[in-house]
Amino acid sequence: MLDFIHFLHPEFLYGLFLLAIPIILHFFSFKKYKKIYFSNFNFLQALQQQKKNSSRLKNILLLVLRLLILSFIIIAFAYPYTTPRNTQTTDKEKTQVVIYLDNSFSMSNTGSHGTLLEEAKKHLFDILNTYPTGTSFFLLTNDNQNLPSLSKDEIINTLSGLKISPQSKYLSEIFRTTQELAKDKKTTLFLLSDFQSTNCDFQHIAQDSLITPIFLILHPENTNNLYIKDVQFEHLFHQKNQNEKLTITLANSSAQNFNNIPVTLTINGKKKNIHKANIPAQGETTVEINYLNNAEDFCQGVIEITDLPIVFDNKFFFSYNLKDKINILCIEQNEHLPYFEKLFADSNAFHIQYLNVNQASNLRLNNYNLIILDRIEQLTSGLSSALETYLNKGGNLFIIPGEQLSVNILNNLLQKIHAPQFLHSDTNTVIEKIEVQADLFKEVFEKLEQNTTLPYIKQFYHISPTDKAEQLLSDKKGNILLAIQNSGHGKLYISTFSFAPDNSDMVYHPLFVPIMVNMSYNLNSNLNTSWFLNSNKQLYLQPYQSDNDNHIFVRNENNTVEFIPEIRKDFSGNLIMVNTKELKEAGLYNVIRDNHTIDIIACNYDRSESQMQFCHSEEIQKHFPEARTEEIKTTQFDHNSELIKEIVLQDNNHYFASWFILLALLTLLAEQWIWKRKLM
Repeated sequence: MLDFIHFLHPEFLYGLFLLAIPIILHFFSFKKYKKIYFSNFNFLQALQQQKKNSSRLKNILLLVLRLLILSFIIIAFAYPYTTPRNTQTTDKEKTQVVIYLDNSFSMSNTGSHGTLLEEAKKHLFDILNTYPTGTSFFLLTNDNQNLPSLSKDEIINTLSGLKISPQSKYLSEIFRTTQELAKDKKTTLFLLSDFQSTNCDFQHIAQDSLITPIFLILHPENTNNLYIKDVQFEHLFHQKNQNEKLTITLANSSAQNFNNIPVTLTINGKKKNIHKANIPAQGETTVEINYLNNAEDFCQGVIEITDLPIVFDNKFFFSYNLKDKINILCIEQNEHLPYFEKLFADSNAFHIQYLNVNQASNLRLNNYNLIILDRIEQLTSGLSSALETYLNKGGNLFIIPGEQLSVNILNNLLQKIHAPQFLHSDTNTVIEKIEVQADLFKEVFEKLEQNTTLPYIKQFYHISPTDKAEQLLSDKKGNILLAIQNSGHGKLYISTFSFAPDNSDMVYHPLFVPIMVNMSYNLNSNLNTSWFLNSNKQLYLQPYQSDNDNHIFVRNENNTVEFIPEIRKDFSGNLIMVNTKELKEAGLYNVIRDNHTIDIIACNYDRSESQMQFCHSEEIQKHFPEARTEEIKTTQFDHNSELIKEIVLQDNNHYFASWFILLALLTLLAEQWIWKRKLM
């Protein structure tokens, strides 16, 4: 049963007063008659009475039909609908309502009535108010995890505390969650968002016939955005009193050029530099800043620009530990080669450790800038996997072959990491060519003389050809004697000859110094200078020695966030923070143990929403041809409210406007038929 009839636009019902006009005209429209004289009035008097009665009946019928036509049209414009009793429908017959309210960073953009998020809340209220009392709703945002069914008042209370979130969700994730909530029931899904292109993964959405999506697209008035895209360091290993060169990438997602944009660098609370940058439309530019590492333990940096109204990507945080020494590990077999130790002994910046291959297990390899495998003849599967992980995560590995047994062992490792392998041996050659443009030799030679005497080699190995390896040293026949290959995030150095003095004079040659020193410096550490929130990448911490992890906690700069990190070790002994969800805001976080800072985590917001690119209604309808898709224009706020109410009513299928239009047409046909019919 129906409770009663409602009207979406009841103001049109005032038009029913217009029905008085045809009624008044009907009573005051007197027809004038001509007098005609006849000799016999009996027949005419009967005929006149008959026609007068017929004409009066016809006029009354026409009046009634015309009044009905006007009434039907007025009622249709008032948009009548009915509300069914909740008790008359079973649970399976009820339509569930799921509302997704996008509260990601892009919704902080401005519309004509405030931020897009505030406008979306207003439209959500319209949806709630249009549905009948007692309807249950599911509210999806980018933050919520538990999804209980909520009443109208509960959702209103929830919205009061809903703010912009650094998290965002793909459309496919929204539809999967809706399918889980639907549970084989008819479900209407309202999506209120600006529908950024990065989140519209239509190809991953499995459409469900039970889910009726309604896309309400909010358009920002401002589509300009400048942001800090990336920050890179020239040196991957940071020491005290070292000159740093910082390269900042700035991006412009708007259609206009921006000039003289101030870029500010702050180190440990002190402003170091202010540069100005010109950024082309839909382009990028880089800014280089130099500074000196004069801090004691950690360098904490903030790079900042000013750009409104999108502000989440105006800052970029970074931090790194300043080390006193560069750690080097040499893993050897039985014969000790002391020349590496002698090379680094004269400098306080280096610390080298020798280990027999039998002792090299359960090592924290990430503590070392460079690992040397010197003529080893055995390699456990555990150490092999640890070395592979070390390379993938940014370490430097230097492989030196020995006799044939050593070559066979090393080839197993080289095969696993897809590197060139040792082939047959050869004898007596001299280094003829040095790739002076390679990173390993940059700024080493001012000028390389033609008659320079270079190291000789008694025995070396040919290696299999590969496009990935780059030769650093070679002889006059083009045989590679020293090669480099990127492996994961690290660098693999392969020597094709032994450095032992009975095989080569390399350890006595001046070339030995820049090769080993630059190998040690070229570190791509797995310790992040910055980490993006909600990233899938692991967050590594500085190694420390402690028997009780409960003494460790993480605290932000403002002392408003504090929690105990959950830490585990990977296979190589690296420390990984597991509960990264506790890091919710960009900034610098101190990792504290026994009242001492042992690490600083620099967190940044993901830049995926910085690009002001959106999916329009045409693209959405291409993938959802049956769905209702509406462009919500911020300049037509009141009209949008009426539009959303209309969508809700159509969704409930309780509207009768089309039926009244049909009745008006049928009545018009009847009126025309009677009007053309002759009097009897």
